Amino acid sequence: MHLYERIYLDLRRLVEEGEVRPGERLPSIREAARTYGCNKLTAQKAYDMLSAAGLAENRVGAGSFARLPGVGQGREGELAAAILSEDFFPYEEAGDLLAGTLKSERGRVFSAPPPRGVPGLRESLAGVYRLPEESLLVLSGAQQGLELCRRLFGDRARPVVLAEEPTYPAALALFRPSGHIPIGTEGPDPEEFGRFWKSSGPGPRIFYTVPDLHNPTGIRYSAERKRALADRARSLDVWVLEDDYLSETDPSSTPRFADLIPERTIWIKSLSKITAPGIRVGLLSAPPSALPRLESLKAESDPGPATWLQLFLDRFYRSGLYDRHLAACSAAARARRAELDALLERFPGLSRNPSSAGWNLWVTADRESSLSSPPWAEGRHFGSAPETRRSFRISFMSAGPAAWPGVLGRLESALAALTGA
Repeated sequence: MHLYERIYLDLRRLVEEGEVRPGERLPSIREAARTYGCNKLTAQKAYDMLSAAGLAENRVGAGSFARLPGVGQGREGELAAAILSEDFFPYEEAGDLLAGTLKSERGRVFSAPPPRGVPGLRESLAGVYRLPEESLLVLSGAQQGLELCRRLFGDRARPVVLAEEPTYPAALALFRPSGHIPIGTEGPDPEEFGRFWKSSGPGPRIFYTVPDLHNPTGIRYSAERKRALADRARSLDVWVLEDDYLSETDPSSTPRFADLIPERTIWIKSLSKITAPGIRVGLLSAPPSALPRLESLKAESDPGPATWLQLFLDRFYRSGLYDRHLAACSAAARARRAELDALLERFPGLSRNPSSAGWNLWVTADRESSLSSPPWAEGRHFGSAPETRRSFRISFMSAGPAAWPGVLGRLESALAALTGA
């Protein structure tokens, strides 16, 4: 594969995953050239391919901006972006909270945010996610956390990164893993995990994982598998980069790597996945050996989310509105999952992973899709294994309540075309 093709695929994943939303600015050609160590002509070719695919819009003097026909027009690709539709957001109650925040916090609401985040929000999030407040860093989205980790471990030597197969496309684009390990049905095989590191080259060792409600498959690591992998990571000097996707929706989650091996785990969380796509706030928890450097790297590029947004989110969590919002979204997800299960049963050659929480379904077909514009996210964006390429992810909470019946009908038509039923 030519380098420009790789850059194109990485950019495409960012758009289709919703990490760069329609209308948001993509990294500049200069930034892409620097990231991939190529000249600007090579990067330009990748952006031209992205535009030709209908996923980018070039604006003279302003740069390239993401576009996703499915999201913008409500047709192809409308179940591809792993986002929660903003139509689920409790606007009326949140508006009252925001107005109260602006009124009562006058004098600091528009001040620069503290380096680690507004203390009240850090305290609230420490309680919600059961993490030490002193370990937390508030971010401008989880993607910033991944970028900070890339810079942290890549300061002196290129890190050796192991990722799951399949895995989250934005992490593939950022880390360019040295190897992949099959995720299985309860997490990777600890023996295979150990063999990889014993044969790996020099450089910092990182295992990137989404162990609870894995993106895209939806599986959960078993508690036994997590403990076995944590033991091997500790003995083999491996750092665990734990991406918490939607653990809030899964009351049966097992202990995290952040609980089992906190001294070698950096835990990252996106709040937009559980609130609304435009709330670009993330959270990072790191041990004392890594947190100061991560804070320094963050200060070099971005002071963090605006103070008013952090103050509002603090009230959002403390008031009970977050709990009510989560309960409403989870109820809607259960109803939609049941509808999708009934729909999938009607088509031969389809099976899905038995996930009972989160916003996604991972479906495997007995053939690779030949549809030109499917409504789902194709498996090839998440990995290259044959079974992965025959699979696809349905992100069923990306459509609001009013749009859902039409989306479901169009999905039915696409499944019929895929299976020949």
